[in-house]
Amino acid sequence: MQSSVNFSPAADFYDKTRGGEARGRRIAPAVASRTSKGELILDAGMGTGVVALALSEQGYPVVGIDLSHSMLTKAVGRVGQVAAAASLEDLPFPDETFSQAYSVWVTHVVGDLRKGLSEVYRVLKPGGRYVVIPGMILFDDHPVSQIMETIQSRTAEADDRANRIVPLAESVGFKAVEVGELEAATHEHSPETIASGLEQRMLYHLWAVDDSVYEEKVEPLVRELRALPDPEAPVVRQTRRQILVLEKPA
Repeated sequence: MQSSVNFSPAADFYDKTRGGEARGRRIAPAVASRTSKGELILDAGMGTGVVALALSEQGYPVVGIDLSHSMLTKAVGRVGQVAAAASLEDLPFPDETFSQAYSVWVTHVVGDLRKGLSEVYRVLKPGGRYVVIPGMILFDDHPVSQIMETIQSRTAEADDRANRIVPLAESVGFKAVEVGELEAATHEHSPETIASGLEQRMLYHLWAVDDSVYEEKVEPLVRELRALPDPEAPVVRQTRRQILVLEKPA
């Protein structure tokens, strides 16, 4: 079984390359519309705290955990001392502590996802709700997107799309009450910019890839990006994310 991915190596560049607080504010309404503002909410994998900050600005009392001390240092700077260093697979809270929780771009890096889901189930009260925005991306049919999808499928160890999460969640007791998609995000980058980012291992699932594996599975696709017509010119494409709402029966 794989280990959970610790994002400490990305702490210094994560916000810059993932959209930072602006991205958190774009995502937070999807969580807010599926939860209750007046009740404490658990951020199960808060990273640098960008979603927690946006929810706090909307009046949510947020408590968070993350595996990475370096990421949590960023989060504490944003939302204060409401975070603990912990794994989703071993939450430091008593049973039935929260009525609601969320994970944004987290479940794809959890080593034992069933264990993580069972831990969230444990700390939720009966009737509690867990909102999940998976990390795995759904791509459009642009040639650049298709290359990126191939890289994701070749190198990402865990698939956290709905067709995997829902059966696991149901196996620990959850009921899936919503499986949908967020509004598509639009990206404008040149193939060369993306190729350079891949060479710098900006994608989390490239950090631990051996050089020999990278050369075999990724380098040919980097060459494909650079072989596209006019690789220095930005191209516009879209990606989508799923959203799931899981409930603990009352």
